[in-house]
Amino acid sequence: MNTVQIIAYGTLMTGECNHRYCRNAVSIQPCTIKGTIYDTGWHFPAFRPEGDNTVQAELIEIPIADWPAMDRLEGYPRFYDRMLVPAMLADGSTVEAWVYVMNNIPPQARIIPSGSWKGREDASNGKRHSLKNLPGKV
Repeated sequence: MNTVQIIAYGTLMTGECNHRYCRNAVSIQPCTIKGTIYDTGWHFPAFRPEGDNTVQAELIEIPIADWPAMDRLEGYPRFYDRMLVPAMLADGSTVEAWVYVMNNIPPQARIIPSGSWKGREDASNGKRHSLKNLPGKV
């Protein structure tokens, strides 16, 4: 089987709303990448390789046949582009993998200082994001 390694930093990560696009994943492991992650205010993040911040992510190996569906989700190439970047694994080794990079950061976007989409604070109310903080959730 031909596979490709992608770096997920937002809604494609384990437990997030678009992780179903990774349902055929061969492997998933935590990693970090250098750059800047933004809360777009649209319920999904954006990444740019500029900056020396550490962004929490997952290295996900998927069948190459699943990549076109992921490209459609990400609006590639109009909304997001793909870029090969080094990802650091927990054991300190690095691998190059594809990451989706937003072409134009929206004006309302805010940097996520923690570098973690899952650990971000909601820009509108200062609360950490969790299912408990979503409307209609307990």
